Amino acid sequence: MTYEYLIFDLDDTLLDFTGGEVAAIRQLFSNELGLTGTDLDHALKTYQEINHHLWQQYEFKEIARQQIFEERFQKTLEALGIDYDADRLEQEYATLRDHNYRMLPYATEILQHLQDQYTIIAGTNGQDATQHLRLKETGLDQYFDQIFTSEMIGASKPDAAFFDRIFQDNPQMTKENTVMIGDGLTSDIMGGQNYQLDTIWINPNHKESPAEIKPTQLVEDLPTLEALLQ
Repeated sequence: MTYEYLIFDLDDTLLDFTGGEVAAIRQLFSNELGLTGTDLDHALKTYQEINHHLWQQYEFKEIARQQIFEERFQKTLEALGIDYDADRLEQEYATLRDHNYRMLPYATEILQHLQDQYTIIAGTNGQDATQHLRLKETGLDQYFDQIFTSEMIGASKPDAAFFDRIFQDNPQMTKENTVMIGDGLTSDIMGGQNYQLDTIWINPNHKESPAEIKPTQLVEDLPTLEALLQ
């Protein structure tokens, strides 16, 4: 492998989005809905399933992005049989989410070690202001040459338009000298594969991939990824 450009996903690849999300949703449902114990666990799982499904629908262009934020808490409350203001939950969660500055182990180190060898690009389906804030507060922003978000581009991974914009802004980038790195099978790996890019799937939980999705390489953590790229 001879790469010059690394496109890194952010959430659950470098930033610990899931860990922060779990903590934020538990705090939100405890404070706003008064849930505790097994009721809180059930509410968290219900939200995660609904939210994940909505994001999948967005990635496949089945719904508009804004629909996620309009519906995820509404559908969660309906599933739980709770009468509460879904818009208030979304607003409160946005504040908690925007202050999630958790990183996955070795995130800083791998970017420090790779920055002199590669052009490092962030390619994320996250919200523009949120992702820029989180990168700034974690100190990771200094290691990226460019940051692309789905909100900024107007298209999300795995849509080819997402990758088109990155390539348009980097005339020296080719499909041979670029690799897509991420944890998301659909957004990152299928997106890169469909765009004829090499892909590296970060798979710490040893999930199985569908037969039609074939990452070029598979690693279980960031130190292993660094060893592969060095």
